[in-house]
Amino acid sequence: MMLASTSAMGEIASFRFVDKVSKDGIGVINLLTPDDASKTSNGALLEAFRNDNNGELAFAVDISEPSSGSETLRSHGVALESVRLLLTFPTEVVEFTVFSSATHSFLQKSGAQNAVLTPTLIGNSDTTRVSPNPASEMTGSSWDSVFRVAVDRPLTEVVGAELHIDFFDVDKQAGDPEEYYDFAGRDEIVALLSADDANYLDTLAPGRDEAPLVLDASGASLTTWTYLPSSSGYFIASYEDLFPLKGDYDFNDLVVAYQVALGSGSNDGVSKIRGSGYLIARGAAYDHDWYLRIGLPAWASGSGTTRFYESNSERLVAGFPASVTVRGDVNLLLAEHIADHFSDGESTYVNTFEAQTVQEGPRFEFSLDLDAPVPAEEVSAAPFDPFIYVHETGYEVHLADQAPVLAHSRNTLDGATTFRDTANFPFAMIVPDDFAPPLAAVDIGLAYPTFLDYVQSMGDVEQDWYLKGQSHRVKEIPFKQW
Repeated sequence: MMLASTSAMGEIASFRFVDKVSKDGIGVINLLTPDDASKTSNGALLEAFRNDNNGELAFAVDISEPSSGSETLRSHGVALESVRLLLTFPTEVVEFTVFSSATHSFLQKSGAQNAVLTPTLIGNSDTTRVSPNPASEMTGSSWDSVFRVAVDRPLTEVVGAELHIDFFDVDKQAGDPEEYYDFAGRDEIVALLSADDANYLDTLAPGRDEAPLVLDASGASLTTWTYLPSSSGYFIASYEDLFPLKGDYDFNDLVVAYQVALGSGSNDGVSKIRGSGYLIARGAAYDHDWYLRIGLPAWASGSGTTRFYESNSERLVAGFPASVTVRGDVNLLLAEHIADHFSDGESTYVNTFEAQTVQEGPRFEFSLDLDAPVPAEEVSAAPFDPFIYVHETGYEVHLADQAPVLAHSRNTLDGATTFRDTANFPFAMIVPDDFAPPLAAVDIGLAYPTFLDYVQSMGDVEQDWYLKGQSHRVKEIPFKQW
């Protein structure tokens, strides 16, 4: 039987344990029981790992958190309350409690009043890890963050070894960063790492770029994220797709929830831009694409990725992920041919009829990395420029203060470049995320009786019109629970 940590050539090879951190955030990991039953772990192996890691044992956790709020497949995390290593020698049991992780955050514990600097583990769902050692179990895995336990004595004579891990029980009602670093009821794999693999994961830093309030052990910021409209809030974009005709004016032809985060590092300016959201309602026969245009200075450059998922699924729509090249302003195509991916059985109307059961809409994500930081004042103001392209008409539909941008649309050719009608009514608008779309074919002025006053006053009065809906004429959609 081969020792769990060595290849045929005697190299240290990382391996996972059969025990996991359970869904209640508590793990008791027997370090002498590899997941692969054909392998053996003992004191001599642990000592080899300790020597390889300069007097420490290095562990990885495969963080497995569901996509919710700011946690996505690209970035999710947990926090550590405590780590205890109990080593049994022939005549004594020794406990080691000093551990370290690369990332921390100020987090408020459930039931506490103040936030404290707390070690964190951050990762993503990619399964593309690669080890220089072909015997390492890390290759092809989704192992994520590393934490280390200092051990100041040889382990050759160890006859028992348990790693006790307790996740930090955050106050989930506090929003981010607490909501991001919660643990959400899934088992987490734990592995023992060679120095090469531990350093690889430290350098790779999976998911770290998109995590909120990432700090080092001193509390200094590694990346600061500004969430728009807020860490737990979304912009809601609602559209009428018969532009330039007014249509039934129910403002549910397409309804989209989205959030954007601007990331700044140690240098001044925005160096990363992230975003995510959902299609939450569709009350149209027409097919749409949904874009988000973010204005950047002409000299800005960089690259990124967009992802569009099938409804209630981690499966990407064909054609995604898609690469993005940044050269000045960027038009992000985040949902393409929506009619093919958002329907209710045979109906093209989703979440717009009173009797309809709410269907979870497709999710989208994007990430941009800029080659050089852009001053925040040179990034276009939120809510940016969310717009649709209507395939059947060839028109773009934007917010009232925006202009058409697509070369293949009819807007400029037809002179249809103003997105208000002659009575000042818009064809697209942004509302807060407590807005409930009108039911199909219900004019928004009937669903929200003070909307007319708001529009006719150019927004000077009835600014809370969206809170005054008629309950029998609107559809509540709890998309934040998706």
